[in-house]
Amino acid sequence: MTFVVTVMLAGSFAHAAEWKLARDENGIVIHTRPVDGSGIDEFRGVAEVDASTEALVALLRDSARLKEWFPNTPESRLIDRNGSVSNQYSVLATPWPTSDRDNVLQSVLSRDETTGVVEITLAANPDHYPLQSGRVRVRRANGLWLFEPLSESRTRVTFQMHLEPGGGIPQWMINARVVETPFEALTNLRTVVAR
Repeated sequence: MTFVVTVMLAGSFAHAAEWKLARDENGIVIHTRPVDGSGIDEFRGVAEVDASTEALVALLRDSARLKEWFPNTPESRLIDRNGSVSNQYSVLATPWPTSDRDNVLQSVLSRDETTGVVEITLAANPDHYPLQSGRVRVRRANGLWLFEPLSESRTRVTFQMHLEPGGGIPQWMINARVVETPFEALTNLRTVVAR
């Protein structure tokens, strides 16, 4: 199953345009690119973090803590987990007068035992959890977290995502957040693991 999901996600990323540098600050580098058939850009954020790969994996798999460090996320929780496959529910707060979005993301963790690299692929799984009143369910999302150990206590982190939050929010407004979201997430991730 891990192989199938990885191949599917790799295929979805392979047909996108070239990456364009959007921000390079405090050791965090953000690139964006348009995606065929979508008005919403995909992002890729890369940063080095003073933490072990295991510490980062543990934090990322702790669904209840996502709201502590991921931007505009007032609610998050684990729905279920079966080995390396997890389903997580979270809420994305959006500006008034639009309704908040919620999403169910399925993550699949794989590890290269030789290099120690850990990849967590993400894909929308919108029908895995009941619809919630007053919230718009995200139906299209895919991405990944990649943790590459540089030493026992330092890791290169890559966060890549394409997500469409649904109607009612102008695409220019969403694309403005496409750069800020990974920058804030990686900044906050550094702070949380440092604690």
